[in-house]
Amino acid sequence: MSQMPSHCSHSITVLIIAVQWYKDDQEFYRYSPTGRQIVQFPLSGINVDSDDTSCDAQICNLVLTKLRRPESSGAYRCEISSEAPTFNLVSKTHNVTIVAIPEKPPVLRGVNKFYALGDTLEATCSSDFGDPEPNLTIYLNKMPVSSDQIEKLPPTSYLIDDDSYLINNTIIHVRLKLNQDININGPNEISCVSSTDGIGLSMAPSLRTVHKFSIFDQNQIVNNQKFSWAESISSTNHQNRYLTLFFVAFVYRILNYVRLQ
Repeated sequence: MSQMPSHCSHSITVLIIAVQWYKDDQEFYRYSPTGRQIVQFPLSGINVDSDDTSCDAQICNLVLTKLRRPESSGAYRCEISSEAPTFNLVSKTHNVTIVAIPEKPPVLRGVNKFYALGDTLEATCSSDFGDPEPNLTIYLNKMPVSSDQIEKLPPTSYLIDDDSYLINNTIIHVRLKLNQDININGPNEISCVSSTDGIGLSMAPSLRTVHKFSIFDQNQIVNNQKFSWAESISSTNHQNRYLTLFFVAFVYRILNYVRLQ
């Protein structure tokens, strides 16, 4: 997973004895300006990137890597202490929550472009990988679909950080009966939205995939065909009557011509 840079600085004017880093009150990194000594203490979920970490008497830039939850989440504290005669001790704490946020929109499969009224729409939606496991919500024409129409399927897993950290995706299957409540002969849409619990939208925005489809009413099409057929028969009969009248008039003219001869 990505790195987490942390910075600790101070305005103490006397000589610094040590800069110490803690997670949940357990020390995992110490820098002593006198002699430039660095000591690391093993702690689950903590991996200091020694190449990118640098500390001196004024500031300490600590970089953590291979973060994972829940081990890497917690309260991080930087503590700076000075020598006699002041023996100053200053510290600051920040709570950190580690998450793996999905990067890609969910994949929505199985949606056709056209359905007949009364058909069942079946589709499968798969999220990108994340930790915690992403949430998926199905919307039909921007309205959430009830949970009794959705089935959660077993997730797939993905190994990262040299195959040492497992994250999952979320997969759901939806079945929707397309009835009179749907837009008939008009545009409809089904969407799948991925989100992450406990994380604000500014940090983990929702990811959406939308597919559009249309519904036609077979009975309405049949009635329209009957009406069109009736109009065609009526028009044909009218044309036949016209041709009959024309033929009679033509014959009548021929007979009159013969009599005159």
